[in-house]
Amino acid sequence: MGRTHYWRRPTELPTDRFAAAAKDIHRVVRSAGVPLAGFEGTGEPVFTDNSVAFNGVGNARCEPFKVHDTEFDRHGRPETFSFCKTEGLPYDLAVKAALVILKEHLGDSIKVMSDELA
Repeated sequence: MGRTHYWRRPTELPTDRFAAAAKDIHRVVRSAGVPLAGFEGTGEPVFTDNSVAFNGVGNARCEPFKVHDTEFDRHGRPETFSFCKTEGLPYDLAVKAALVILKEHLGDSIKVMSDELA
């Protein structure tokens, strides 16, 4: 079963609101007890004032979730479109929580969507 989460946002997000979101994401996913690793499924996840990046652990990993306060579109467009395929693995809960928290802090600056394929 495939599960993918998408988001569209401007190149630059308000740094203070992004930093607050990153802190809340870290707090919530840590308290949820979801096993997380770094970008490649090993090492430590990243929660800083300008970056959030994590993946599932070991074989329970798929595509990394990563979002930064500034992200450039490779074609020079003022918005970026990103996604994270999780295949419904345990870290999917952390991705969903992160996107809900980002939406709460950033409001209309970020648009969030998800789908699930059977």
